[in-house]
Amino acid sequence: MLRTDGQMPLWIRIYLLAFGLSAVIILFFCYQITAVSSEHSMQREYSRSLDRHVMFASAMKMYAASIEKMAFNPGLRQELLTRAAQNYGRYYTDGKSYIAMTSLDGEKLYSSFSPADEKIMELDPPKDGRRSFVIRQSGEHSVLFVSGWMSIASQLYRLDYENDVTDMVAGQQTLATQIALWFSAGMILLAIGLYVLIRHALRPLAQLGTQAKALARGNYDPRIAVARRDEIGQLALEFNHMADAVQSHMELLRREVKERETLIASLAHELKTPLTSIMGYASLLENYELEQAEKQKALRLIHSESKRLDDMSKKLLNLFRLGNGRVVRKEQVRVAQLLEHLDMISKLSLAGKGQSLVMKSVVETALVDEELLYVLLNNLVENASKASGYHETIFLSVYAEGEFVVFCVSDKGCGIPAEHVSDVFQPFFVLDTARNRKYSGHGLGLSLCKAIAEAHGGSISIVSSLGKGTSVYIRVPNGQVLQNDDRTQMEG
Repeated sequence: MLRTDGQMPLWIRIYLLAFGLSAVIILFFCYQITAVSSEHSMQREYSRSLDRHVMFASAMKMYAASIEKMAFNPGLRQELLTRAAQNYGRYYTDGKSYIAMTSLDGEKLYSSFSPADEKIMELDPPKDGRRSFVIRQSGEHSVLFVSGWMSIASQLYRLDYENDVTDMVAGQQTLATQIALWFSAGMILLAIGLYVLIRHALRPLAQLGTQAKALARGNYDPRIAVARRDEIGQLALEFNHMADAVQSHMELLRREVKERETLIASLAHELKTPLTSIMGYASLLENYELEQAEKQKALRLIHSESKRLDDMSKKLLNLFRLGNGRVVRKEQVRVAQLLEHLDMISKLSLAGKGQSLVMKSVVETALVDEELLYVLLNNLVENASKASGYHETIFLSVYAEGEFVVFCVSDKGCGIPAEHVSDVFQPFFVLDTARNRKYSGHGLGLSLCKAIAEAHGGSISIVSSLGKGTSVYIRVPNGQVLQNDDRTQMEG
């Protein structure tokens, strides 16, 4: 079975490789068992036939030695040897064993061989006493022949021995057949066992493939059930971790996309109002003859809306720069100098509502980006001013808290509802859903403040009570916090 890309599945390749290797190894051992068993049986028959050959030869030699002492004439000796060969031949032969004894000149002293067996034997043993043997096929029988020369009374005689080993050969064939049957049965069981084991062992890989396809289709919820602790189980566990990470990243991306879409929609809405005002008053000035007072009013409104657009663009630019990884250039900044600059800039905007800014710091220096921290504090003071009534006081305090420097801006203004405290850091979020511009806010200040605080490796938090006021805490890490009382001791 091939995949759609023409490749054979992994489990089939492993299955065929394991089955083929196992079959070769088992077949090799079966062959070795059969060969060793056959060789052992053959050697046993060889030894048995050689022993019978030696026994007959020894008996003839002993008989020849006994008649040699009787000093018979050669003719009588030959006749006696012939009779002895016949007697011993009948004694040592049975239905499966046969003997033949021949003189050097070819005279048969005795032979129980059939003419066909004598013809197929075709042995020519050496005359030095060594014996030769061979197995021949005689019809349906397998026959073992042993042949050798022996010296009796200074004359050479050839002794041939025939042993029917058909039963032994048939037994080996039966053994080989049984081994082949057992081998076939074993291969069938092995094939089934390997199939079950490999399919079970590699099932998590198939689940990995299914889950990978699900991930590719955007389905990040399913996970693989891990019930094993081997390498494949570890792989499934790591895949689940990867799926968790992918799902988290995708949720983050979806949230970022949604936030960006909301940001763009809010930006379009925020730009529309001042642009409409500017275009409207510009058209009024262009097409109508207005009195000087009305012209001044229109110009002031155009200037005011233009200033709002400029302020919005600056804050958006800073927000995007921080979001794109702007490098924060930290340096030891004198806090008193920073607060003095903030006080000078804030006086004019606070004076319009008769408000005042009270600042207190027990920290001499802070490791910050001076420009960004000024933008942060100025935004917080502006927000506090907008939320506070006329002739109210805004408080700014700076103090050390462990390894952090804390900047706290507090007011006694309208406060923030508890359910909206976490929402105020979203770009363009404003509390009045009607966007009535009472406080001329566009919802970017706190978003920018949060980005600046996080760019310093710090945090921003809000404590607010509706109708009682709001406190905003900025915590930024500082490698070496120098407080005013420490400086006094050092100078003393």
